[in-house]
Amino acid sequence: MRIAFVTLAAAALATAAGPAIAADSMMSSHAMKPAMAGGAMASGAMSSGAMSSGAMSSGAMSSGAMKPHAGGMAADAMSMASGAKQMGAGMLTKGKLIRITITDLTDSQPFSPSYVESRTLDSAPLFKLGEKASDALVPVAEGGDIGMYSVLAAMNADSTIGDAELAIHTLPGQTRTLTVRVDAKHPLIDGVWMLGRTNDGFSGFSGIDGEKLRAPMTIEVRGYDAGSEKNNEKKGYMPALGFGNMRDPENGVITYHTGIRGDADAPKSWNWDVAKPVARITFTPLG
Repeated sequence: MRIAFVTLAAAALATAAGPAIAADSMMSSHAMKPAMAGGAMASGAMSSGAMSSGAMSSGAMSSGAMKPHAGGMAADAMSMASGAKQMGAGMLTKGKLIRITITDLTDSQPFSPSYVESRTLDSAPLFKLGEKASDALVPVAEGGDIGMYSVLAAMNADSTIGDAELAIHTLPGQTRTLTVRVDAKHPLIDGVWMLGRTNDGFSGFSGIDGEKLRAPMTIEVRGYDAGSEKNNEKKGYMPALGFGNMRDPENGVITYHTGIRGDADAPKSWNWDVAKPVARITFTPLG
């Protein structure tokens, strides 16, 4: 059993791929990416009823809906921050501003707070299909905890991060908007968030070249499985079923999520069409 700690993500709910696209597959002027590439999906893959008209039904999230997570690097992100100091460059105050709009296309999966950063060309993406989830990604996928990413961005030890921004929870059918700065040294944009009614499901994007954007661009992304915890769908392991901090380690790699089976404690109604996107993201250059 893990040592539990209260994160901003958990407290908020208590009261309430690889690279997504490659440079050669991008289309501008409000174009949808024409084919799937490392997790992004063509617009034609989405059915007309994919987006819920309302936020969530009553009782959709339980009091402990985002799982607290001890993490491999620190038991508590605030504890990590208390002894940390800035080691590299500060966040960008100049450069191109990119507005990012994230829409939850599901009718069953709330998104945790989203973490978005701009980074250098030679730095590691936040996630990559087929690779092991990082120590910072695991808390996001298992508990919606973006605290470790936040602290690492504030430290920016190797000056690989240009800017970092956070967005609040996105319920089914809702849209969240945030802005991030890019420049010639930090042109790429990555983002991640948890699929709240899963063991270790998440979604996001990586490798968006914001510096080259001249017009709005929209992509759609699928759900991923972090491979850090078995999808047992049991109480005590899935926060959406009630508070629980137990783990059932898997030691796998990042794959496309296979959805909610509904053969344990999680209801089948929490499932989604795993062949279709869970989120639509639009990137708009603001100058």
